[in-house]
Amino acid sequence: MFTKACDLSELKEGKTDVAAVNRTLVLLVWPLGGKPIAYQGMCPHSNEPLADARFDGKIISCRHHDWEFDGTTGACIRGKPCTLAEYPLEIKDGEIHVDVSGVVPNRAA
Repeated sequence: MFTKACDLSELKEGKTDVAAVNRTLVLLVWPLGGKPIAYQGMCPHSNEPLADARFDGKIISCRHHDWEFDGTTGACIRGKPCTLAEYPLEIKDGEIHVDVSGVVPNRAA
Protein backbone atom coordinates (compact mmCIF):
# COMPACT_ATOMS: atom_id res chain seq x y z
CA MET A 1 0.00 0.00 0.00
CA PHE A 2 1.47 3.34 -1.06
CA THR A 3 1.71 5.87 1.77
CA LYS A 4 2.76 9.50 1.61
CA ALA A 5 6.42 9.93 2.57
CA CYS A 6 6.73 13.67 1.92
CA ASP A 7 5.88 16.47 -0.48
CA LEU A 8 7.95 16.38 -3.66
CA SER A 9 9.09 19.94 -2.89
CA GLU A 10 10.92 18.62 0.21
CA LEU A 11 13.32 16.56 -1.92
CA LYS A 12 15.67 18.28 -4.36
CA GLU A 13 17.74 16.79 -7.18
CA GLY A 14 21.17 15.83 -5.84
CA LYS A 15 19.90 15.57 -2.25
CA THR A 16 18.47 13.03 0.19
CA ASP A 17 15.76 13.08 2.81
CA VAL A 18 14.41 10.54 5.27
CA ALA A 19 10.85 9.62 6.13
CA ALA A 20 9.11 7.18 8.42
CA VAL A 21 6.59 5.24 6.36
CA ASN A 22 4.40 2.86 8.33
CA ARG A 23 7.07 2.79 11.07
CA THR A 24 9.83 1.98 8.56
CA LEU A 25 12.77 4.36 8.05
CA VAL A 26 13.10 5.21 4.35
CA LEU A 27 15.99 7.04 2.67
CA LEU A 28 14.70 9.13 -0.22
CA VAL A 29 17.40 9.84 -2.80
CA TRP A 30 17.27 11.99 -5.94
CA PRO A 31 20.47 11.32 -7.92
CA LEU A 32 21.72 14.05 -10.25
CA GLY A 33 20.18 13.51 -13.69
CA GLY A 34 17.92 10.78 -12.35
CA LYS A 35 14.61 10.36 -10.60
CA PRO A 36 13.67 9.95 -6.93
CA ILE A 37 14.29 6.52 -5.41
CA ALA A 38 13.34 5.08 -2.00
CA TYR A 39 15.86 2.84 -0.22
CA GLN A 40 15.99 1.19 3.18
CA GLY A 41 16.90 3.78 5.79
CA MET A 42 19.33 1.57 7.73
CA CYS A 43 22.84 0.67 6.57
CA PRO A 44 23.07 -3.05 5.76
CA HIS A 45 26.53 -3.15 7.37
CA SER A 46 25.78 -2.22 10.96
CA ASN A 47 22.08 -1.39 10.91
CA GLU A 48 22.88 2.27 11.65
CA PRO A 49 20.48 4.91 10.30
CA LEU A 50 21.35 6.50 6.97
CA ALA A 51 19.55 9.68 8.04
CA ASP A 52 22.86 11.52 8.29
CA ALA A 53 24.52 9.92 5.26
CA ARG A 54 26.56 12.11 2.94
CA PHE A 55 25.38 12.35 -0.66
CA ASP A 56 27.26 14.07 -3.47
CA GLY A 57 24.49 13.58 -6.03
CA LYS A 58 25.86 10.16 -7.03
CA ILE A 59 27.26 8.30 -4.02
CA ILE A 60 25.58 7.67 -0.64
CA SER A 61 28.22 7.45 2.13
CA CYS A 62 27.29 6.07 5.55
CA ARG A 63 28.92 8.26 8.20
CA HIS A 64 29.23 5.42 10.69
CA HIS A 65 31.77 3.20 8.88
CA ASP A 66 32.20 4.91 5.46
CA TRP A 67 30.45 2.26 3.42
CA GLU A 68 29.38 3.71 0.04
CA PHE A 69 26.41 2.95 -2.20
CA ASP A 70 25.59 3.91 -5.77
CA GLY A 71 22.72 6.40 -5.53
CA THR A 72 21.06 5.12 -8.72
CA THR A 73 21.19 1.38 -7.99
CA GLY A 74 21.75 1.02 -4.25
CA ALA A 75 24.72 -1.30 -4.93
CA CYS A 76 27.53 -1.21 -2.39
CA ILE A 77 30.71 0.16 -3.96
CA ARG A 78 32.78 0.35 -0.77
CA GLY A 79 32.23 -2.41 1.77
CA LYS A 80 31.05 -6.00 1.46
CA PRO A 81 28.92 -6.98 -1.55
CA CYS A 82 25.33 -6.00 -0.79
CA THR A 83 22.59 -3.71 -2.05
CA LEU A 84 20.23 -1.28 -0.38
CA ALA A 85 16.69 -2.66 -0.62
CA GLU A 86 14.54 -0.46 -2.85
CA TYR A 87 10.92 0.36 -2.09
CA PRO A 88 8.38 1.09 -4.82
CA LEU A 89 7.90 4.85 -5.18
CA GLU A 90 5.33 6.91 -7.03
CA ILE A 91 4.84 10.63 -7.39
CA LYS A 92 1.22 11.70 -7.26
CA ASP A 93 -0.28 15.18 -6.91
CA GLY A 94 3.04 16.70 -5.86
CA GLU A 95 3.65 14.07 -3.18
CA ILE A 96 6.10 11.17 -2.91
CA HIS A 97 4.39 7.92 -1.95
CA VAL A 98 6.29 4.78 -0.94
CA ASP A 99 5.16 1.18 -0.46
CA VAL A 100 7.22 -0.57 2.24
CA SER A 101 5.07 -3.69 2.42
CA GLY A 102 6.71 -6.93 1.35
CA VAL A 103 10.24 -5.47 1.11
CA VAL A 104 12.75 -6.68 3.67
CA PRO A 105 15.79 -4.45 4.30
CA ASN A 106 19.06 -6.13 3.36
CA ARG A 107 21.83 -6.93 5.83
CA ALA A 108 25.46 -7.64 4.92
CA ALA A 109 26.78 -10.89 6.29
